[in-house]
Amino acid sequence: MRRPRLNILRTFEAAGRHLSFSLAAGDLNISQAAVSQQMRQLEAYLNTPLFVRHHRRLSLTSTGQTYLQAVHKALDRLDSVTDQLFPDRQNQTVTLRCTSGVATLWLAPQLNSLQRLHPNIDLRINTLDQGYDHQKIPASDLEIFIQAEGVSEPYTRKLLTSTIMPVCSPKLFSNRQRLDKPADVLSHELIHVLGYDDDWHRWFRSFELHEVSIPGGLSVDGSLIAIEAAQRGEGIMLGRRPFIDRYLKSGELVEVFVKPFHLHADYYLRQPPRPTGQRASSIVANWLTDLAARE
Repeated sequence: MRRPRLNILRTFEAAGRHLSFSLAAGDLNISQAAVSQQMRQLEAYLNTPLFVRHHRRLSLTSTGQTYLQAVHKALDRLDSVTDQLFPDRQNQTVTLRCTSGVATLWLAPQLNSLQRLHPNIDLRINTLDQGYDHQKIPASDLEIFIQAEGVSEPYTRKLLTSTIMPVCSPKLFSNRQRLDKPADVLSHELIHVLGYDDDWHRWFRSFELHEVSIPGGLSVDGSLIAIEAAQRGEGIMLGRRPFIDRYLKSGELVEVFVKPFHLHADYYLRQPPRPTGQRASSIVANWLTDLAARE
């Protein structure tokens, strides 16, 4: 019995993963009309509807969902075997999307270890701020992001929990003791990071300072700029561990309070299934997970 051609199965996997013929076409570098035609051919061959075509959106039938899982596993297995048998055939590029703070403060110092372990994988990092529009940016192989509490995202796993704490230059305390109560921070200039605009509001609310008017202070575009301003003694910022660990270890930054007045934020790793290069994405995902566990 003749089976569906491999290229049609790859098209089905992309269309089912995106639930969009146009996004699948972009993935595969073919036209949207070609995707639509191939899916009609596949449904006719199987004599079973795989998609429900709503106005301006797609969904999978129950049979389509089951078939998508099987096709994805089969294609992933085929790619993995190809990579294992022919490991030196070419470098594989994995695209990672994250904020500039995560890229600069956490990932950049560790990239040499990834290169030593997996010299055939080229990691491409795209940095975006917190408020980007998912619908207007190209797909990536991996994404590190902060997930709101109680929200569930597909193809996602928890990567690490960041500890958020007020830090500053030790110069601010050269002639006095560190602060004792949360309200004491109001006597100092605050440094705000665009993209984490709610951090100071959350911090004040968490320690029962609901009626306090939060000082404006200095607002900067990026965590690295905020760290440099804090090092110069220009105010207090909310730093995120493990991203500021090396500054704390060197003594360039210190905790503001004697007691640990901390917040926390959970970072997640999203790894959508891809039509090709899934094994390389999984290698980088596992490397990131190991890196986070060491922190």
